Formats: sequence, structure tokens, C-alpha cells
Amino acid sequence: MHELLLLGTVPASRHDQLLKILAGITGMPPNHVLERHVVFKPKRSPSSREVSVGASQAVQNQQIQALQGQMKGELFHLQLVGDISDARSPSEVNQISPDDETQETQDRGDTQDEASSIWSLCFYDLPEVGGRRPVTSRMISKIDILEGDGGNFMDSLGYTYTSDYALEGQRLILNNVILLLHRLFYTPRLEAASSTTSNRVEKESPRTPADGFSDLESWSLLDPSGGYILQASVRVQDGGKPESMTLAVNELLAIKETLKGLVELEPGDRLAMDTRVK
Repeated sequence: MHELLLLGTVPASRHDQLLKILAGITGMPPNHVLERHVVFKPKRSPSSREVSVGASQAVQNQQIQALQGQMKGELFHLQLVGDISDARSPSEVNQISPDDETQETQDRGDTQDEASSIWSLCFYDLPEVGGRRPVTSRMISKIDILEGDGGNFMDSLGYTYTSDYALEGQRLILNNVILLLHRLFYTPRLEAASSTTSNRVEKESPRTPADGFSDLESWSLLDPSGGYILQASVRVQDGGKPESMTLAVNELLAIKETLKGLVELEPGDRLAMDTRVK
């Protein structure tokens, strides 16, 4: 599958205004999005891995083999992405009083366990070299994992946990264009038990999307200014059809023109979107 996209930055002070405009343009209310993104890197060369689906019977061998073929023997980071919309968002943490926090923790006791436990294994290829199209274009792959321990599943594929972050924002859709106005939150990979390196405790990969997400105080905005990113994207199932790719590009250019003066949508930085292991 191909993903074509444009990106733009939005100051926090203009978030509400832009969101209302987007809702008017699309004719739909914003859909709140809160996702957990867990990043993994390969332990060894892809050619030496053995495919295993012991952590989830829902994932088929052929899907993993197709993904490995898509990576063409190169080393890429992969992500497990899980929806945690039922969990409280990081930006809401400082808006809740201590008394409300205690009650909410009790009320959410079983909610997080019952929240979406479905992971999606996501691969994002290095974007194409600029100049061919006026938008960013890259290959992507998504495989749903319906059950099992996400960390164990990735370990069986020969990948090890590196970090995780949260994506929070609003999603709207106009024809084939997906508009995602969002911010990123991160948590340190290492929690220092003392000032000495030998006593540091390394975080483990979460088993489910909501695993460990109740400790929101440790999450911080990636952009300290609180700014947002507007991503406009179109996904094309068969990138080999020129007419489909042209239609996607035209739709992106149309939304770019519509939002001109509000937010400047431009292709992303190819090197900044490089997911290969350095």
C-alpha cells in the first residue's frame, strides 16, 4: 500500500480555530485519536530470522513473509500501534484534582484491561526521492494482531523494544483525504534508579496498548511549545495504477489550496522520516 501525504505545523493558540474550520470543511465532528506507538529494532540480519507466530494465531506466516520481502533485506524499525482512546490523554493529566484522580483510578480499574488490546504491526518505508511528485510518497504495511503479548510476538520475529510514544489528536475525513491534527508525547526509555549507569532500570515493552499507560505524569510533549502537526494523507492500495496515484495527489493539492493561509502543507523531510536502522 502507498501513502501520500503533506504536513504542516500549527501553533497551539490556533488549534481550536483550525479544528472548527476543518469540521466545517469536512462536514463532520472531529474524532478523538489516542494511540500508543511502540518502536522496535531488529536484533540481527533479516535473512537469519525465523518466522514465528507463537504470540498470536491471528497473524499469518505469509503476511510476515510479505512484509520481510517488502523490506528487501534492509534493517528497519517496526512499530506496534494500539488504540487507547478509552485511557485518559496525557494533556488531561494536569486538569484533574487529586480527589478526582483517586476516584477515576478506581473507576478505570477494569477499563484499561478491557480497552482495545488489538495491536497493529506497522512498517513505514523510506519515502521516495523528492521531485517525482509534489507530495511525500512511501510504502506502508499494516498487519493486525488480534491476541497475544505484543512484546513476545516481536521477540519471536527477532525484534527488540527501543521506545514508545503517544499520539493524541483529532481525525477528520474529506473524500479520500485523512486529516490528522495531532501532538506527540514521549516517555524516557530508561528510568534512573540512581546517578550510576549500572543501577538504571530499562523499561520493558508493553504487553497491551494500555499496559502501563496510567502513569501519565511521566509523559511529556515532544514539542515543548505545545504546537500541533496537521497531516493530510491518502492511502492507495495499488500504487502501480497511475490513475489512482494521480487522483490521490490531486486531492492532497486541493486540500492544500483550501487551507492556504491557515496552515502551509508541504512534503515531509525525507531523511527525518527515514525508519532504517542506522
